[in-house]
Amino acid sequence: NPNAGVLLEFGQDFAGIGGDNTYIETNLRAVAQTRVFNDDITLRATLEAGALSYSEGSSRVTDRFSLNSNRIRGFQGGGIGPREVGPGDVNDALGGNYFAVARFEAEFPLPVPEEYGISGGVFYDIGSLWGLEETNENVLYDDFTARQVIGVSLFWDTPLGPLRFN
Repeated sequence: NPNAGVLLEFGQDFAGIGGDNTYIETNLRAVAQTRVFNDDITLRATLEAGALSYSEGSSRVTDRFSLNSNRIRGFQGGGIGPREVGPGDVNDALGGNYFAVARFEAEFPLPVPEEYGISGGVFYDIGSLWGLEETNENVLYDDFTARQVIGVSLFWDTPLGPLRFN
């Protein structure tokens, strides 16, 4: 169907074989897209999830998942998920062993001349990052806590390539 499609991706990475930490990183992504109203409006839904499964050792911050603006818009890198807080200025993002994100968006034409290559959009993202093996009283947000954002987008097809402003 030229007006609709589905993309499914599944991947696993095996890390640390022969080392102190051995784990499997599993990622899943599903994207569905369709065009409606005489192909003027594009509707898109994306679901992503990931899990780290350790068979030897324990997770490190550098191995864990982190959510940035590529996965959930409107949040800084490390702005979602477990954090270690403490005396002074200690407020460190720790990442998580699990994540789940759902993104929904619509893209539509704007009342500007078509040769400008500008269109608009709206989006709604919801997701969470969680799951550490060991925590203490200084670790916050280690449970599944959904964070969400709603916003607007401006798409611009420039001679250098497409640009997107959220």
